[in-house]
Amino acid sequence: MNWVDFLDEQNVRKQLSTLNPGSEAVFGKMNAQQMVEHLSAVTQIANGNWKVDIFVSDDKAARRMPFLNTENELQSGFKASFLAEDPNELKFDSIEEAIDDLINQVAFFVKVFTDDKNRSIVHPFFGTLDFEYWKKFQVKHFTHHFKQFNLL
Repeated sequence: MNWVDFLDEQNVRKQLSTLNPGSEAVFGKMNAQQMVEHLSAVTQIANGNWKVDIFVSDDKAARRMPFLNTENELQSGFKASFLAEDPNELKFDSIEEAIDDLINQVAFFVKVFTDDKNRSIVHPFFGTLDFEYWKKFQVKHFTHHFKQFNLL
């Protein structure tokens, strides 16, 4: 599997730079910019900048979290229950602005976990995750959406 190293800014920018407003998805309802903004928004959960009021029981988390240690991918049709049925309205005026925001959110992601080594944040599907598990999730999540737009 060719996993996306979401921490490699240069490579992420290079791959995302091939997108344009007309880029077609292989699956799902999002357009290219919505996908980039979605990756940024989910990163904001880990950063503590988007409070998703979701409780994941310890039982569910215990069943789901081992998936993050596997080589398995997120399924093509996977959709988190906290997301709206239709994609969000665009936040930025261009895909380039959305990419810049995503890069900034990833940098902030690294900073907040570096500043607080004991930090853990509830993921709306997998439960409470520390930095290592958030990174595992992000690799799977970025890979899933890069494949959505044939970027891999």
